[in-house]
Amino acid sequence: MKKQFFFLLVAGLGFTFFSCTDHEGVGMVSEADRQFMIKAADGNLFEIKAGELASMKAVVDSVRKYGHHMVTDHSKASEELKALASKKMVDLPDMLSMPKQKKLDSLAAMNGMAFDSTYMMMMVVSHVETIDLFNTETILGEDQEVKSFASGKLPTLHHHLEEAEKLRNWLW
Repeated sequence: MKKQFFFLLVAGLGFTFFSCTDHEGVGMVSEADRQFMIKAADGNLFEIKAGELASMKAVVDSVRKYGHHMVTDHSKASEELKALASKKMVDLPDMLSMPKQKKLDSLAAMNGMAFDSTYMMMMVVSHVETIDLFNTETILGEDQEVKSFASGKLPTLHHHLEEAEKLRNWLW
């Protein structure tokens, strides 16, 4: 009887120890928050790579400057997102998704005013998509730090969109 009691006591203590230890949830986020971070990283990477192209290939000086501005701002946002993702144990992509890579490849094949016009159109579309993604996170996200990151970036994203629309309209 003593052996049986001792076994039950040890088993019960072991169960209590493991159930009280917060292994689950440490740094973890919901699947929706994780997907937001992955999509945001993909968007940042696209903006950076397209901005690098624009910095080199754009014919119009203001388009070239816009590209450089995108590299600067989205590189900073990317570093902040990487730090947050590391804290939340989310692996971010270091390569573009296939759809974004195809867009970048088609842009890279262009020159002259066709490049400038297409780049600015892509920036309008990309920023509209990104703003929708970030708005959705601020409303439906579960992790407060991830939601805060998203809401904190919205003013800059809106500014990027406004500038892209002005340049696109001026070029067309």
